Amino acid sequence: MTKLILVKHATPQIIPEVISHRWVLSDAGRCRCGWLADELNAQGVSRIFSSFEPKALETAALVAVRLGLMMEPCRNLHENDRTGLGFLTHEELQRRLREFFQQPARITIGRETANHEFQRFAEAIANIVSKEDGRHSAIITHGTVLRLFVAHHNAIAPFDLRSRLGLPSYVVLDAGSFSFDGEAHNCPDPG
Repeated sequence: MTKLILVKHATPQIIPEVISHRWVLSDAGRCRCGWLADELNAQGVSRIFSSFEPKALETAALVAVRLGLMMEPCRNLHENDRTGLGFLTHEELQRRLREFFQQPARITIGRETANHEFQRFAEAIANIVSKEDGRHSAIITHGTVLRLFVAHHNAIAPFDLRSRLGLPSYVVLDAGSFSFDGEAHNCPDPG
């Protein structure tokens, strides 16, 4: 089986006055990239792709350097467009995300519907998979878009997968069918 590994980026430095798609990694997030590199190496990853968002790019770069691999940023692997949304409390963000998943044709957070986000991400994945040649690939991306994709191809609700994905974390899919074995791999808590 050729593997497609979808990775939720490492822990960002949260700065409320900066829009989330511009956040970089925190010190703890950078440290956790070592665990992620070891995990992806054990999975046999030979190609790394990334969203253009800084927290994903930085995660991918730190992993790629440790593994001696090239990293390729790709369009349309980003999180849903939250331009103009402003900083939300954890509770408000979760409420909005629940609506986002339950009403996929309606804009409930940011500027993009869940349907649109899924479609653009799925097209980017299809482009990557078409060039795999039997190699295992990792895609460093974001929680919301990762959950939409996995849920679309498997019997799992996207919001239910949320609590199973830490920072960083990953899921392993079959690159042909996108089937998911149900296991979310999370970085152990350092404390």
